[in-house]
Amino acid sequence: MNMLSPDEVKGWFDLYYTRLCTFAFRLVNCQETARDLAQDAFVVLMEGTLKSVDDPSAIKSYLYSTVKHAALNRIRHKQIASRIHEQDFVEDAKVLQAMMHAEVMGELHAALESLPSGCSQICKMGYLEGMKNFEIAEALNVSINTVKTQKQRALMLLRNRLSPQALSLLIYFLLK
Repeated sequence: MNMLSPDEVKGWFDLYYTRLCTFAFRLVNCQETARDLAQDAFVVLMEGTLKSVDDPSAIKSYLYSTVKHAALNRIRHKQIASRIHEQDFVEDAKVLQAMMHAEVMGELHAALESLPSGCSQICKMGYLEGMKNFEIAEALNVSINTVKTQKQRALMLLRNRLSPQALSLLIYFLLK
């Protein structure tokens, strides 16, 4: 196995550096990264061993292959890092949404507990449990008009007891 001398590597550098930079740029679309990849190829050439250092086409092929593999590795790394970042962003958004939901529901439950018992019970059954007015009326053995009146009264009282932010978020979560 033959090794190239520093002067021989410089000769190949002078001949192929610009071409390798252009080639690498087409793959990674970044001038700085392209220059790094091209320079690294010559470091690999100097440190590596070729079977034939007398064959210019073998050296040229070796340099292009080195740049290609390094560029593809960079691209893969960048894609993986991007996916991880996107996944973290989505998970952070889910965590934030869950936290906001918990805070709003906590404020809602506290406000519901401060309502008169009839209003509170009807409101919980209708809005939190999703029961229809006639189902609530049957379950509590009251008229549908009583259910409607208590719901309206509860909403009026809740508007005064919930912060505007919590009320807005509550509407958002209930409509979602």
